[in-house]
Amino acid sequence: MKCCDLFPGALRNQIIVQRESKTADDLGGGATTWVNYATIRAFIKPVSGGERWHSMRIEADITHRIFIRYRSDLRTDDRINYQGRFMQIRALINIEERNRWLEIYAQEGPAT
Repeated sequence: MKCCDLFPGALRNQIIVQRESKTADDLGGGATTWVNYATIRAFIKPVSGGERWHSMRIEADITHRIFIRYRSDLRTDDRINYQGRFMQIRALINIEERNRWLEIYAQEGPAT
């Protein structure tokens, strides 16, 4: 999808970008949690799905392309929460390098 094929009315889904937060405890260890970083309007397009054998079990592998208005603050170690479904960000692409639209390749399922 090119930038010219996108229009603001297509951003009908709402996603929450979450960022990992690490906090130290008194015993020298720590806890890792995900905190909401940004709520963004998006267009989500499922691309493929399948199953894979991982750690002695079968896991679903669903890939999505997500289009949002351009943001320079997102990172590939963030994750997306869409209606309680979590997606790991695999790539961030500035469409046509024009800083108008951002294409996110995301993988639904457990982090790998």
